[in-house]
Order: sequence, then C-alpha cells, then structure tokens
Amino acid sequence: MAQYDVDLRDYWRILRKRRASILFMVLLVGLGSYGFAKFREPAALYEATAAIKIDRFSNLASILTGGYWRQAENMETHAYIVTSHPVLREAVAALGWPGAGMADDAPALLASMERLKKSVEARTQEGAHIIVLRAVADSPAEAAAIANALARAYRDYNIQQANKRTFETRAFIEEQLRRTGDRLREAEAALRRFREEHGVFALDAQTANTLNRLHGLELEHERVRGERRAIEAALRALDAPRGDPAQAAVLAAPSTPALEPLRARLSELNLKRQSLLTTLTEKHPHVEELTAQIRAAGGEVRRELAALLQVVAAREADLGDRLERLRRDNADLPEKGLLLSRLQREVDLQQSLYGQLKSKHQEVLIQESGKLEEVSIVRPALPPEKPFNIPSKAMIVLTGLVMGVVLGIVVAFLAEVFDTSIGTIEDVESLLQVPVLGVIPHLEAPGRPRPGEAEAEPRAARNRSGDLVTHHEPKSQGAEAFRALRANLQFLRLEVKGKLFLVTSAFVQEGKTLNAVNLALSLAQAGNRVLLIDADLRKPNVHRVFGLPRSPGLSDYVLGDYRREEVVGTISDVLLGEFEIEEVLKTPGMDNLHTIPAGTKPPNPTELLSSERFRELLQEAKQTYDFILVDAPPVLPVADATEIAPLMDGVLLVYTVDRIGRGVLKRAKSTLDNVEARVLGVILNNVKPEAGPDYFRYHSHYYYGAESPPAAQPKRLRLPRLSGPAPFAKAFGAAAAAVLLCGAVLGILGEDLREALPEGLKAWFSGFAPP
Repeated sequence: MAQYDVDLRDYWRILRKRRASILFMVLLVGLGSYGFAKFREPAALYEATAAIKIDRFSNLASILTGGYWRQAENMETHAYIVTSHPVLREAVAALGWPGAGMADDAPALLASMERLKKSVEARTQEGAHIIVLRAVADSPAEAAAIANALARAYRDYNIQQANKRTFETRAFIEEQLRRTGDRLREAEAALRRFREEHGVFALDAQTANTLNRLHGLELEHERVRGERRAIEAALRALDAPRGDPAQAAVLAAPSTPALEPLRARLSELNLKRQSLLTTLTEKHPHVEELTAQIRAAGGEVRRELAALLQVVAAREADLGDRLERLRRDNADLPEKGLLLSRLQREVDLQQSLYGQLKSKHQEVLIQESGKLEEVSIVRPALPPEKPFNIPSKAMIVLTGLVMGVVLGIVVAFLAEVFDTSIGTIEDVESLLQVPVLGVIPHLEAPGRPRPGEAEAEPRAARNRSGDLVTHHEPKSQGAEAFRALRANLQFLRLEVKGKLFLVTSAFVQEGKTLNAVNLALSLAQAGNRVLLIDADLRKPNVHRVFGLPRSPGLSDYVLGDYRREEVVGTISDVLLGEFEIEEVLKTPGMDNLHTIPAGTKPPNPTELLSSERFRELLQEAKQTYDFILVDAPPVLPVADATEIAPLMDGVLLVYTVDRIGRGVLKRAKSTLDNVEARVLGVILNNVKPEAGPDYFRYHSHYYYGAESPPAAQPKRLRLPRLSGPAPFAKAFGAAAAAVLLCGAVLGILGEDLREALPEGLKAWFSGFAPP
C-alpha cells in the first residue's frame, strides 16, 4: 500500500501560513471564556454529606418468636427508598417546611417534597454497607440540616418497617386476649351461679374419676379442634390481601420443623414487597418478581398446612369418637354432676387458652422492646465552608486560551485541507509521486459542451469535431497536447515493455473517454496499430464518438455470443456509421484504429471484466496490435477499474483541474496502488490558461498566434506569492502584540489574580493599584 507521509516542515509551514487565524482564535476564545465566566457566574451552592450504615442482623426477640435470619433489602433498594414518599414526608416535617403535617395530597406538601427530592442524592459506597446522602442548598446551614433530617427520617422509617410484623402480631394477640378473657369471665360466672342454685360443690370418687376421664378427652378434643381452627385461619389468611393484619394469624398456627422456615420466608417477602410499594407501583418488575416469590412461598406454606390439617382433622375425629363412646357408657351419671363437670371444664379450658395467649403476648412485647435497628447514622453532615460550583476564572481563561490554540490549529489545517487548488505540475507530481504525462488544455470547439457533459449527452446532440480534436483539428493546441502525450507514452512503452494501457479517472465526468479516444487516434496517426476497448460497461461512450452501434461489443464477446472478429470495429464500420467519407479522409490514420464497443448492458459488469475470457481477449490483442487502450470506469465509484488495472502494463489517470479535490485524486491513486496496479502518470485535463501553467500562454502565443518573435525568453512562472514583512517589522509587531495582550490580561484578570495570591503578595500587589 502506498504511503503519503507529511514532513514536519509541512506542518510548520501550514501553521506559519495560518498564524493570523490561530492568533485570532486564541484571543476570541480566551476573551469569550472570561466573559462567559464573568457574566454567567452561577449562584453559590453549598454541599453537605451525611453517611448512614445498613446493618443486617437478628436479635434475641426474633429468635424467641421463630424469626431467624432476616435478609434485608440490597443496598440499591435502600438508596432508592431514601428518597421515597414516606421518608421525604417525615423529612419535610422535621425541617418545618411548608406543608408539614398536612394530608399526603396537599399541594404545599407535594411542592416541599419535590423541592427536597431535587436537593438530595443517595449513592452507595462501593464495597461497604454505607449510603452517602448528598444535599445541595443555598446556604451551608440549610444543606447540613437537609442531609441530617433525611438521614434521621430514613432511620425512623426503617425501624418502623423492620418491626411491622411484630406490631401486627401484637395487635392480633391482644384482640384474642380480649375475647378469651370475656369467655373466661362468662364461664366462671356460669359455674358460680350453678353452684349457688343447686348447692352442688363436689362429686363422689367414682363419678369424679369418670368425669375426669371425660373431661380429659374433652380438653384434648378442644385442643385439637383449636389447632384445626388455627390451621384453617392460617389458610384463610394466605388468601387475604397482602399487608392485611390477618396475615399475623399465620404466626399463631402450630409450628412444625418444615413449616417454620416457610412461614418466616413468607413474612419476609411480604415485608419487602410493602417496602417497595411505597415508591413503586404493582406493575413494576421488582414488585412483580416479589409477588411471584410470595405466591410460590404461599403455595409451599399452603401445602404444608393442608397436610398438617389432614393429620389434625383425623386426630379430632378419633377423639370425637372416643368421647362419644365414653358419654354413652356413662349416660346414667347424675345430670347435675355432668353439668358441674362441664362448667368446670369450660372454665379450665378458657383459663388454659388465656394463659397461652398471655405467654405469646409477653414474647411479642419482648420482641418489640428489642426492635430491629438496621440503619445508623455514622457521619452527620456539617455545614460546608465554601460553595462547590464557583469555578476559578483564571483556570477558565487558561482553558479558553488552550482551546483557542487547539481550535486555531484545527481551523488552520481544515483550511489547508479544503484548499484543493493545484498551482503547478510539480504540485500534482509531488502529491501522487508520479509524473504528469500530458497537459490537455481547455477545448472550446463550436457546439461542444463543457467538460464532463460529453459523456452524458447523446451523440446526435453534439458536434463530432469537439470530441475527435486530433482528427478534425490536427493543428490545434489540443491536438498538439495529445501528440505530446503520445510521445511520452511511446517512450514509456519502451521502458515498461508492454502494450496494454488503462485510461481511467478518480471520479465521473473528468473526460477520460475524450482523452482515451484522442490518444488512440493520435497513436494511430503515427502509424501504430491501435485497439481501443470500451470497458465502461455501465455508461459507455466510445461507440457514440465514432458513430457505431453499441452491440455487439465487449460484453457480448465475454458472454460467448460473438467471436472477436465480429465485435471489433474497423474503418469500414465507421464509414457505414454516422461518419461521412469526407470526415474520414480529412486526416489520415483512422484506418490503423480499431475499436471494441461496450456491447449489451450486463447486470454484472465487474464479474465480466474479471472473467478469464476477457483476459484471453487481451492476450490475443497483444499479438496483433502495437497499443491497446482500455477505457475503464472511474476508480472510486465502482470496482471495475481496480479489477482490470492489475492486468495492464500501465495505468493513465485523468484528472480534471478544479473539478475534484486533491484528496479524491490521492485516494484514487492509493486504491490503484493497493491492487498493485502500475500508475505510469497523470493526464491533466481541461487546464485553462488562467488556472494552469503559464506554459500554455507562451505556447499559444508563440506557435498559434502572430508570427513574430517572442518578446522574452520563456520562463516557468509560479502562482503569485506575497512577500512577508522585514525581520525588524516582524519583531516589532510581535513585541507590540505581546504588550497589548499582557495589558489586556492584567486589565481583565487583575482582580481575580489578586484574589488568588497569598496574603503577603496580595498586600504588596495592592500597593500598585490605583486609588
């Protein structure tokens, strides 16, 4: 691959050439930066931070009640809940802002909560259970107060949420205690009335023994019945809405080794879901995931309770049968004794239930007294000393100056890149590292369109003499240019020892067909047998120039529809075409030129040109002709030319001056180098006297103007170049610019620089300030 390196001296030349633009950008961006910093200085904001720690543990009360390890929410969830609605409401109340104590939908409360939410940010500390609360406010004291109020509000909220299950369980047990106490008092009153009315206070030994047995079975039956009812209540609680206090009935169900972990997990998932619902909706993916986990855990608990219910129900039925048989066997017992025994048993049963509930109530009270506190404030916020959003003006100006230098350099190089003008032949040769073989002037034949339009317009709409300038105007400046090109090509042929030459261009409408046709005709006029192949299968034009039909042609031969002799066009075909015999005989040499038109338009021109039959055509032609010129499509738009180029002995690249940029031309040359094509040189096309070398002005005047000797010897003229100032003027201008720049900087940044100095230098500097 060809490399086009740029020397450091070229970079220095560009910077010196565009130094005015660079200096202008430096001053403009520097002054603009200071103006922006001065007039758009933001209001002072202060930042305060507080840190809270999230602990994960279980206390003694949770162990006593069966709630072992409780998996707390992850740190991201904690950081999100910090700015949730309940926490913000409590923080607003602690700060005393408008809306504190109002209803949740009060506009004043909502406005204060929105203001607080915009002022705070919660982020997790990587690798630790720490959440940093960042608060921003207009004053240092307010920033610290906001951060501390939010930290305390979240701590209280977490305590309430972490012990919510304990509070609900206590309320449920207290309600059961009240009902059991009422039933116990009613049973004791009924026993007392029975004794007073019937005077029966004790039973004989046999009756007492029988009644004790009966009482024992009844107590066991009632206990089992109570377990069954508790299990049924727990099953109903699973169907209750999530967060309902009735779910605490699950805790009162009988405990089994398999049920206890499931019950703890179900309670934990419900608590986590309630925490998320404070800030999220039920449709949120996290909430839906927890809902699915709750359903799965509830299903496991339900299956375990259903199995336990079957065992307890069977036990209750067995006890009921035994109790019924015992009652039938002792049906002759005294009625008063039975009633007394039943009343006594009812009192004993209620006393037993009341005692169990009191024990449970004490356990819950212990758990509530040792409530979980997962959140602790490890670093309270302190009022900051200075605002965080006021940047240094000196740094802004320094940054602006650096940016100005960078932008100035970028603008300088952009201006150089977009400056695609080429002043001399040496510029082209230096750019492409290949010689210029020919310089074709601007042809202004009557009726001929502008360059580039010739390949797009129909043949019948143009004057044929405008294209075949070497045939119709053999003494013109254009014809002489093509003869010079012919001489250079003949010399190169001896060097490369080849006959195949490709004529192409970088882009469309650069006149490659015009150059290929006239070069072929000029070679034929010199007595060489020349074959001109139109390989531009997409937009062919050779057949129009010579007035020949498009097919049969190259594509038809490659596809095998015709033989080579049937697609080659000779002077006979030209005479049978649109040319008149006078036009053909006007200049000799056309009989040495044979052409192969493009042929029928194929759907795959690139594949045809890379086929083996096309290679065979070139090899057969080398046996017959002295020169074989191939008119190929442009290099960059399509890949046809790159497919043909490696088969050629040399490539001639046509470049229309002032039509495309030097970058496009350079890319075309690089593309040809990539396929190892041998680029022999460049043909400059459509060179006008005012834009091209001065050789044309001298050449036209001397050979085609008046027959008078030239007034001066020909000399190579270059593009005009302005002369720079003298060294003293340069030094004086640089010194003046430096003084002015220093004065402007001191005048603009004097106050800011004085503030940045130490105290001793600041006092010394103030002595020079004007009063």
